[in-house]
Amino acid sequence: MSFSTLNSYLPKLWTPPRSRSRPPRSATTKVFAQPPVLAILSDPHVLRLAETLEDSIASTSSASPPPPLQKLRDVSSQSLLFTPWPSRKDEPFRFTDTSFIKNSDVQPVNPLSTQSLSSLGILADALLPSLAIIDGYLVDSLSELPELPDGAFVGALSRLNSDDIMKRVSKYVSSFQGDLFWSLNGVGAPDVIVVYVPEGCKVESPLHFRFFSLNGTDKDSKTLPISNPRVLVLVEKGGEISIVEEYTGGDRNDVCYWTNSVTEIVLGDGAKVSHSYIQEQSFGAAHVKWTSVRQVGSSFQPNFSTLYA
Repeated sequence: MSFSTLNSYLPKLWTPPRSRSRPPRSATTKVFAQPPVLAILSDPHVLRLAETLEDSIASTSSASPPPPLQKLRDVSSQSLLFTPWPSRKDEPFRFTDTSFIKNSDVQPVNPLSTQSLSSLGILADALLPSLAIIDGYLVDSLSELPELPDGAFVGALSRLNSDDIMKRVSKYVSSFQGDLFWSLNGVGAPDVIVVYVPEGCKVESPLHFRFFSLNGTDKDSKTLPISNPRVLVLVEKGGEISIVEEYTGGDRNDVCYWTNSVTEIVLGDGAKVSHSYIQEQSFGAAHVKWTSVRQVGSSFQPNFSTLYA
């Protein structure tokens, strides 16, 4: 859904009937220069950023997104219409200064070309067995999965062919609610990386995600490249899996970029997930990370470890 069409969803203000004895109001005395509700509730900076992300997705996507991904984008777009940029007056950001991001010219990162990826072949040995996500895009040529049990799936939502798994995943792709950065990710994520573990299934080998931020700018530049990786993990009743998320920047320690990442985990009754998080990024980077866990019944997340390097 385009931001330009969202105005049709806004509530309409009631206009009293015009008196027959009073001449119509002239254009010079017009009260509102734009839709009144939008003018009052929206943040122009947020809207500009959201439109930039939306336009970038439209220009880089050749095929129509699967319905759950489109719904995620629509829900996130509606949320951003009324979400202001956070300040330190907001309790969740009382100790977090986001002015560096707000004052930058944020530009979405385009997918790397085949020629660019060929120069990364040296990384392949270091990535196995794991998934390589480069600037928010899953790169199959640099990824290798561990052996998966029957019925399990790991990969992009757009390449999910099982109707049964798609039906289960669709219930959760857009059912979470977060803050501004959560919704920006929902608008800007090129795809959703799905991890599905069926009922009673145990994935023996840990699943290792390696997120690379390769597009960056010099510290004196106003431009800040943004990537929006998004992961959904659904573990059915009695299922088990271990997940490692690792975030890595470029070779330089002062390169600037913004990683705006979201991971959502849904655990069925008796399911278990071990989740580790490693962050090793440039000192000039901005990193926003959302991790949401929804547990049912006696599900268990025995381990959540974090390492910053």
